[in-house]
Amino acid sequence: MARIPDDLIDSIRSQADIVDIVSDYVPLRKSGKNYLGLCPFHDEKTASFSVNPERQIFHCFGCGKGGNVFNFLMEHEHVSFVEAVRHIARRLNITIPDTYREREASSEAESLAQVTRFAARFFHERLLNSDQGSIVRRYTAKRGLSDETIKSFGLGYAPDSWNDLLNAARKQGIDGAWLVKAGLAKTGEQRTYDAFRKRLVFPIQAPGGRVVGFGGRALSDEDQPKYLNSPESPIYHKSQVLYGLYQARDVLRQQGRILVVEGYMDLLGLHQHGVHGAVAVCGTALSREQARLAARYGKQAFLVYDSDQAGVRATWRAIEPLVEAGLWTRIVRLPEGYDPDSYVAEHGPDGFLKRVEQADSIADFMGHHADLNEPGDREEVFRTLTDLIRKTTNLVHRERYREEAERRFPALQSLLASELRNPGAGRRDRRSPQAEDNRVRGEAPVERGLVQLMLNDRTIAELVERQLEPDDFRHPLYRRIVEHCFTKLGDGETYDFSGLVDTIDDEARRAITELINTADSGIQLEQRARDHVVRIKQKRLKESMTRLMEQIQQMEKGGRSSELTEAMATYMELKHQEKALLQSARGD
Repeated sequence: MARIPDDLIDSIRSQADIVDIVSDYVPLRKSGKNYLGLCPFHDEKTASFSVNPERQIFHCFGCGKGGNVFNFLMEHEHVSFVEAVRHIARRLNITIPDTYREREASSEAESLAQVTRFAARFFHERLLNSDQGSIVRRYTAKRGLSDETIKSFGLGYAPDSWNDLLNAARKQGIDGAWLVKAGLAKTGEQRTYDAFRKRLVFPIQAPGGRVVGFGGRALSDEDQPKYLNSPESPIYHKSQVLYGLYQARDVLRQQGRILVVEGYMDLLGLHQHGVHGAVAVCGTALSREQARLAARYGKQAFLVYDSDQAGVRATWRAIEPLVEAGLWTRIVRLPEGYDPDSYVAEHGPDGFLKRVEQADSIADFMGHHADLNEPGDREEVFRTLTDLIRKTTNLVHRERYREEAERRFPALQSLLASELRNPGAGRRDRRSPQAEDNRVRGEAPVERGLVQLMLNDRTIAELVERQLEPDDFRHPLYRRIVEHCFTKLGDGETYDFSGLVDTIDDEARRAITELINTADSGIQLEQRARDHVVRIKQKRLKESMTRLMEQIQQMEKGGRSSELTEAMATYMELKHQEKALLQSARGD
């Protein structure tokens, strides 16, 4: 897709009010010059999410995320940069002109969306208009699906015909090639024919409600395969969609708990019995994209898969993506022979929810399904648990997972202590953003302080540019930020960093947004900056003198008297420069 012109992006960004937009997602309260709220990106009880209206930047002091209004939407809604820009443009009633390439891509996506919308309506009407004695009505009655459930999820019926959908589409002016591209029709050697026939149809919707694909359930044992799903298409990527999320999204946000089931009928069975807030992966392995999508709507995930061996294996694979996405993960263990649909049908919603309340920890689940008397299985469980805990991004969850693992497997205590509390040699130290920031502060407090003053005051940045070079900043993070500051000064534009955070790396973005959001409005800011400059200069001089003295000592040992005289003269000149620097700082 062609790029949106930079000047138009700048205009949209400058007209957007970050406080107004963030307030749609996060309740904010005024605190000094900033606004505070609970961070939407991690669990917390004390507000650490700060929005700076003057600089149009946000920063969370808990998880480290930060940026401008575009970055916020990209993180919160999991959309691309272009989609975030377009979202805010629509909100501001700003028109973004299409290029030919954009119109072409948009036209294809829109055409496919029209096709899937038409097909969903076609299938749904076929089901609603079916006689009560028809095969599809007998099946829905057998599964206990009410008209309310059928309508809520837009369930449909693909008739036992090779071309019913194709003929209906042609009458609406829809070419069969579009049905093929959408996975609704197939092309054989001699003809094009309907892909879904004699099936209960499940429209698959994106979080916003658009129908992107379909699933079909055979109505008799003779028809195979049992389930048939749409292939990937320009608008349907199965690893990025969760069935039922559109219907459940409001409940999920309210209760913060997500029930993850395997298939369509599991989800519909729960919904039918009043258990809401479930999503289904539709028979595929839970992907990282699906886990991150789920994490946008809830804080806890409960895996409720079938109790057979296939279900256990699928549960085992699904744990890691959920943990990595930051969801507090539990496993609902059903009795042998049950799936969520059959269990809730027999024991009712109260019985099912009691199972949810008694859900296993990850350690308990693994301990139950592994033969710990077998050294190989035991080592596999221990290694898997250790890796999972190490990958946990939420530090509170990490500690709780560790405690549960040690309680279930006392032999793990010493291993986890060495692996997690004191990472072993050769392993990458996975620091949290807070720990990494603490390390940076400890190594370069003066550089950090000066960079903070530069970010918040153009005059100070100009002063530093006259006194120092980027290479005078030893810490690579602060050196990069200083280079950005100097570039901003050279552009001759407004000294504004809300646009810069669109393009910089995550580490620099996190540092810039934190430094801007923690800036004070104290007195003598310029004098403080000058003091920092002096200390940096003095440190560079001392480093030069230390290196030169090492060389002088080598010259003395080697009897290189001619070089020694020149080196000593240079050393004394550096000493003189240090003295002059300190005198000027004192005003002598």
